[in-house]
Amino acid sequence: MTHDTKNSRLEVVPLLWVKDMKQALDFYRNVGFKLKESWNPRGTIQWCRVEFQGANLMLQVTDKAQTQQVQAPPDRGIQLYFITDDVDPLYQQFLARGFDIKPPRFEFYGMKQVFLSDPDGRILCFESRVAT
Repeated sequence: MTHDTKNSRLEVVPLLWVKDMKQALDFYRNVGFKLKESWNPRGTIQWCRVEFQGANLMLQVTDKAQTQQVQAPPDRGIQLYFITDDVDPLYQQFLARGFDIKPPRFEFYGMKQVFLSDPDGRILCFESRVAT
């Protein structure tokens, strides 16, 4: 029997390994993410899912004693791109929240971009399409 995938939804939710959950959650909350789920086996959050304007991320504490996952150095990790209708309001929001960021930049392929770095060194790019 085959499964009809035409009406199925597929969502990708990246899992980000973090060294310090409090610091990571403070950062992502300041960006605008809201805590949606958490796992607190030792009385502190070890894993959580956060959401911002429909985009979801999972954060999990790196604990070498409890995981075999390897955290890549930031320069060999990934960059996360969040595509929005208009990056300018996000840029103003980030400035108002105290982020030290550069003004939006325009790329030759028609995107206007703002970049942030999270506490673990990952790059977050928020971008919107512009007329070329």
